[in-house]
Amino acid sequence: MRKKKRKKLFLLDRAPFILFGLILVTAIIVFFSVRSCTPFNFFSSGQETTGDSDVEYTLFISSPTDNKVFNFINQNETVPIEIRAQEAESTDYNIRVIANDTEIKTFTSPPYEFNWNPGSSGEYEIKAQLIDGSGEIIAASNIANISVQYEIEPEDKAAASMDIEEKKNQVLKNAVFRTNNTIPTGVPIFSYKCYTPPVIDGSIQEWNKFESFSAFEPTIKKENYTSHTDIAGTFYSCWDEDNFYIAIQVTDDVFSQNYTGNQINKGDSIVLVFDTELEEDMQIPFYNSDDYQLDLSPGNESFMNWPSSSAPGGVLISSTILSNGYIIEASIPWYNFPNYMPEDESIMGFTVSIFDTDNLETTELAISSSKTFDLNNVSTLGAIALIDVGDTQSEEEPEEEEESTE
Repeated sequence: MRKKKRKKLFLLDRAPFILFGLILVTAIIVFFSVRSCTPFNFFSSGQETTGDSDVEYTLFISSPTDNKVFNFINQNETVPIEIRAQEAESTDYNIRVIANDTEIKTFTSPPYEFNWNPGSSGEYEIKAQLIDGSGEIIAASNIANISVQYEIEPEDKAAASMDIEEKKNQVLKNAVFRTNNTIPTGVPIFSYKCYTPPVIDGSIQEWNKFESFSAFEPTIKKENYTSHTDIAGTFYSCWDEDNFYIAIQVTDDVFSQNYTGNQINKGDSIVLVFDTELEEDMQIPFYNSDDYQLDLSPGNESFMNWPSSSAPGGVLISSTILSNGYIIEASIPWYNFPNYMPEDESIMGFTVSIFDTDNLETTELAISSSKTFDLNNVSTLGAIALIDVGDTQSEEEPEEEEESTE
């Protein structure tokens, strides 16, 4: 039997296999070279992270609980709100609290707790958002749906039946004050009596029922004033038989407050000066026993610079630091002003000033509610009128009349 001859393989016969191998090796080399050089993770299932983008933030509303029902007897009662924020305490991010699409509080630091006064019965959806410096939402919380019901006795509320402008004109007929010091129209600031005390929580929300003042003018070191973007403010006040209440929102491009005690007004602060016997003191420029200077700090501190040079009694103060300024709310018991009792149509000498520092060692400038203001001269005070115009807080917005169709 004849044997088959074994076929010999030459290099040329192996060429396709060698070529395929070279292409494969070249492709692998190119693949890893491109993968290491590209700025995109195109060949990977992961995503590139920059800064803190790999940190997971968790917001949780622990109070109120979902579907909670609040039955309030009067409008002094509040809803306790508490936010738990995992990993957010160590950042510069803010936490914004929203009820029915309206911002009710912004926290800049823990603890994230406050008492919220809804002001009216209804259903509320509460949520929280973690906000970075550019206003972007970093994380969102769970949603707490709550129900609020007030039981208000009608006889406890006074009807706002009188025309407010008519009341003001009535007061001005017999008022005695320095008209040349008041701005912008030569009339005092009007402070309404409140039938429900405002909640002192560093929020401006509930003050829209009261008169505001924003016509501040530079007074102390006014040569340093540039524009309203440097320093400006909106002031609110109200009163009852127990306390004088104030709220002020300040726009300040540089926040600086490093002082306490009797040095508060060297930093960013609010200074209130009262003359409780204005008519008797019209010609007196110096402080006497019926004059009072109260300093308020965004650091939640108050100090009575005159006459006691000590912390005032019973003052509640709450502040909120904003990205472009701050808010201060305070209640000041009238017993800090001995021998003075608030009453309807009472006129006091009064000036509220916003002191601005901008990281200097002392005050850079002050803007005030009177045309000229000297901290050591009470004859430069403007005026404030306490008036009772009924319960403006319980007024409902008038309903629009429906168009009739025939």
